[in-house]
Amino acid sequence: MREQELFIDGTWIRTDRVDEIHDRWTGEVIGRVHRASPEHAVAAVDAAAAALQRGFPVPERAALLSRVSDYIAAHSEEFAQSITAEVGKPITASRLEVSRAVSTLQFAAEEARRLPSETVPLDATAAGAGMIGFTIAQPIGIVAAITPFNFPLNLVAHKIGPAIAAGCPVVLKPSDRTQLTAGLLIDAFIASGLPAGQLNLVTGSPDDVVTAWQEDDRVAVVTFTGSSKVGWLLKAASPRKLHVLELGSNTAMVVAADADLERAAKDTVGASLTNSGQACVSLQRVYVHRSIAEHYLEAVRLRFDAVVTGDPRNDDTVVGPLVADSEVGRIESWLAEAVASGARILAGGTSEGSVLAPTLIADVSADDRVVCEEVFGPVVAVTAFDDLDEAIGLVNDSLYGLNTSIYTASIGAALDYARRAEAGTVLVNVPPSFRADQMPYGGVKDSGQGREGVKYAVAELTEQKLVILSA
Repeated sequence: MREQELFIDGTWIRTDRVDEIHDRWTGEVIGRVHRASPEHAVAAVDAAAAALQRGFPVPERAALLSRVSDYIAAHSEEFAQSITAEVGKPITASRLEVSRAVSTLQFAAEEARRLPSETVPLDATAAGAGMIGFTIAQPIGIVAAITPFNFPLNLVAHKIGPAIAAGCPVVLKPSDRTQLTAGLLIDAFIASGLPAGQLNLVTGSPDDVVTAWQEDDRVAVVTFTGSSKVGWLLKAASPRKLHVLELGSNTAMVVAADADLERAAKDTVGASLTNSGQACVSLQRVYVHRSIAEHYLEAVRLRFDAVVTGDPRNDDTVVGPLVADSEVGRIESWLAEAVASGARILAGGTSEGSVLAPTLIADVSADDRVVCEEVFGPVVAVTAFDDLDEAIGLVNDSLYGLNTSIYTASIGAALDYARRAEAGTVLVNVPPSFRADQMPYGGVKDSGQGREGVKYAVAELTEQKLVILSA
């Protein structure tokens, strides 16, 4: 049982409003979380503003982030169990997330030591003769980090780590479903020597917390991972702030006639079922060449039928409970709509409690919601195509554009797809769910704007001040 308080200006703060947190699988009470008022949200910005004014030297930023990384590594099982308890993520996936967070924060420590700057050749023109120019990377200001439930440690690390590396104090609002894991991360920072005000945790209603930050001119950046609808509302409400938005997707993959079919089928399972399909890069749409479509479907069906589902604390479980029972009902209704319009369910399509079986559905239409909207569950919708031009058109016929993959033996087809697919990342013979924490990561269209990946996020959060010297 954890009593999760607010953390503002280096101090834990209790409030008179408290919510109980329940284990996603067992239902037992595992914590109590204090809810903030708008005044608490403003107090967090006050603390961050004072910290920004005091400054945070680069060597100390790097050392702090490195120590936090080491702390998480040393307490990895505690973090993994917390993730699984709060959202029902299978324990093996939770452990993988923790190991990624360790790397993310270590990358941030390294980037703190090599902030981007450059010399400017002013003497390249007569007007600049005798002058020397160079840029200094400076923190852009206070960062408001608003994080989702599905990766409650690593996605938080992706926002906090680069911000601290850049010298930007943070006010953090985690998902209401993952506040205890966020508190454990604060513990890691405190144990590692966090200066007061550099990182502040505010839990509670978005209406009370995020609205106060949107209205506060001292907050320079809003970095948000979540739904497209909410992301664009945040930007519209505070258009003068910088927004780094990692939003939704209905991730697509193309399987060409010359693809390694067994490899594509195997990767389909991993790409679509990671975190029970609750990831923005979870594979949702597959376009497979008609000549191999039935063979591909059978290979995937056999693998889906063999997947272990249920108790997320079982090391063999691949698909655990969805984050809310209502999500199961929503997805089942979308599947029923597709079937009514002529689709075939070849695997899954059933649920037991909060667990939806891995579902393979074929012969879908482009306007079925399991195709054109974001499912966010363990569902793959398959459509046959006749040529690559048709496949690219189907992939691009989407509001989203985050990651996409093509499986092919042809370098020409791969390069053609890389040029024409509307996505932030194109992968060749690699599942579209792939993300390395050091790579640039982000989307186009309704999948967001800006880039994460530690080096690239640091660049988003620094401003280049030009200095010109003349004798």
